[in-house]
Amino acid sequence: MPANPENETLARSSYEWFNREKGPPPTWLDDGEFVNAREDPDHATYRGIDAIRAQHAGWFEAYPDLRVEPLEIRSNDDLVFVWVRFTGHGADSGAAMEMELAHVITVEQGRTRRVEEYFDRAEALAVAGLDE
Repeated sequence: MPANPENETLARSSYEWFNREKGPPPTWLDDGEFVNAREDPDHATYRGIDAIRAQHAGWFEAYPDLRVEPLEIRSNDDLVFVWVRFTGHGADSGAAMEMELAHVITVEQGRTRRVEEYFDRAEALAVAGLDE
């Protein structure tokens, strides 16, 4: 499948919105899904924009200065692989947090249908149908 620059732009602008507005961008479909990494202690599938907003709000409660920066964005038609860096400081402790992981975004008619997290870069690339 070919790269899709429009979907890559959508992904980049979505992270900019998230960091600025501290929540999911308006590009989400109302019945979209966010799936955090299976290794995450609170692993679940969050269905619908209200559930996604509540899940994201928990991140900002824990890390009020949270930033999620895309380091690499590649697409395969309607699938977008994004390698991201999370940074912030704990609300209670002030301890610095930094980690990198992958998001695979499914785009449907110019809007976000699903975002799935992966700690394993190679697995996320395979899910997106891309080569290392």
